[in-house]
Amino acid sequence: MQIQKRLRGLDGLRGIAVLAVMAYHYDEQRAHFGLLGVEMFFIISGFVILMTIEKTNSLFAFVWHRVTRLYPVYLLSVGLAGSILLMQHQTTLPIVAVNATMLQGFLHVKTLVDPYWTLAYELWFYVIIAVIFATGLGRKVDRIALLWLSGMILFRTAMPYSGHAQGMYENWAFQLLAMPQFGHLFIAGMMIYRITWHRKTPEATCALSLAALYSLFGRPDWAQISPVIYFTANAAFIILVWAASRGALIPLAGVGMISYSLYLLHAPILLIIPAFNVIGALTALLVTFLISVLSWRYIERPVQQLARSHGPQREP
Repeated sequence: MQIQKRLRGLDGLRGIAVLAVMAYHYDEQRAHFGLLGVEMFFIISGFVILMTIEKTNSLFAFVWHRVTRLYPVYLLSVGLAGSILLMQHQTTLPIVAVNATMLQGFLHVKTLVDPYWTLAYELWFYVIIAVIFATGLGRKVDRIALLWLSGMILFRTAMPYSGHAQGMYENWAFQLLAMPQFGHLFIAGMMIYRITWHRKTPEATCALSLAALYSLFGRPDWAQISPVIYFTANAAFIILVWAASRGALIPLAGVGMISYSLYLLHAPILLIIPAFNVIGALTALLVTFLISVLSWRYIERPVQQLARSHGPQREP
């Protein structure tokens, strides 16, 4: 019961995060900081994925449950967005096919709609965690986090004094594989899990503190978030995830349950119903919620039930 209470709190945070991202895509000027909902998702993902892999009996089981969690609704989203963009002659069939693999970020292929860009970071984080546990280093994840943070802090501190570091930082492959912009968020989530679920170590506490302070570098990419705002927002997110992990109930847990469908489907629906005015925005919002509820009811939940009953089992 206590575990379910904690996870329900995280569902509430997912609900807040997805509504923030949707607000940004509905009105990028007035809801510019809604894009930071992605940061909240990354922190939650760090927490949940570390918890998941620790409770999984094998690496294959971990991969199986991640694939069956991510791909069904994603393929629905790609099918919807791809069909619309193909009819509008705004994309090509090969681009749609690559997007269907969810590997477009690794192949440097254009995403069909904006929300897909975050999935490459999620997938790469899963790979890193899987490798850590496959090599028997799971118990040392806090030390590994400290090493990454120390290296990236040195790198980003030295950037203004090096003629090549800035170019390396802006390189798409370096951004994805080294995750200098978002890696600290996944680490923050993992360290919250380590500390609040009775695995507190000096290294985990230090890594969480450094992960929070790392946000003082700001977000100098296309989002252009200043260090003060970025640090304040991420510090608040860390506190909220901490509170949820301790059992605090957060509103919007119901929205959080369908947050993955909302995240993936709201952008394709905006291609059909643009939010040019209040009526358009409300109509798009209503349709998005309706389709997302149906997606959760008839795709997400049934596939998860099948994955649990017919696939490799996780620990109870």
